[in-house]
Amino acid sequence: MKWLGQAFMIFTSVLGTAFSPIWNQTRVLKVISNLMLLIGFLATCLWLLFWLGQRPVFTLDHLTVESLDGRELKHVNLPTIRSRAISQVQGNFFTIRLDQTRQAFESMPWVRKASVRRSWPNGIIVAIEEHQALAVWQGSDVPKLMNTYGELFVANMAEAEDGSSLLRVAGPEGSNQEVFNKLQKINTWIAPWDTNIQKLELSSRYAWKVKLANGLNIDLGRELDDRDSKQIELNVERLMKTWPQVQEKWGQRVDSIDLRYANGYAIHIGKKL
Repeated sequence: MKWLGQAFMIFTSVLGTAFSPIWNQTRVLKVISNLMLLIGFLATCLWLLFWLGQRPVFTLDHLTVESLDGRELKHVNLPTIRSRAISQVQGNFFTIRLDQTRQAFESMPWVRKASVRRSWPNGIIVAIEEHQALAVWQGSDVPKLMNTYGELFVANMAEAEDGSSLLRVAGPEGSNQEVFNKLQKINTWIAPWDTNIQKLELSSRYAWKVKLANGLNIDLGRELDDRDSKQIELNVERLMKTWPQVQEKWGQRVDSIDLRYANGYAIHIGKKL
């Protein structure tokens, strides 16, 4: 029973410590004191930071614009940004929300991508990548341009550099990436002909038509699945192999080619030399 007596003594000792006045517990008082000092120190630091953050020296009044990809900015400049986007920038050097500010700049015309960072003590630096116009997207209610990534964006057509030389593309809603990919393929196919695409159209029935800068029109046919894609490539390969013979016989008089046949193609003679 000796162990039972020892256990009882330990239990009563613990109870006595727990229910004794707190001012009799030196270790507990020390812990509470240190905790209060820490809370007071943190509160003072937060107040000091808040006070410093409100000083006029940190009010944003300096904006630097630079290129994100190293290319010269042709459509976006400092006056444009100040007039259109800077009003959406809120806060000072410490409180400005960089992600929200980035979105404000990316909502501007001609801005494809933006990056925003702070510049001590009262400025921000905005790095911008502009859209590079590749083609005019036709058929939509709002005039749109296609960039060199196949993305569509809205901008003033008059601001597009050399807008008259931009090729024309069209397709069903949401098909811009598909049109862009086909554009790359056709450019590869016609490379030996030393000409460019003037217009590429994907109809609502998913049939491809292309017009070249030399005046030649080509019907590539429908492309609904991988089987159609392979057939189009075979037809183009056949055309490129036999084109020298066509040129030898009819010269530059061919104005259209119809590749919508499995075992051949048709040509139309319309040009008069």
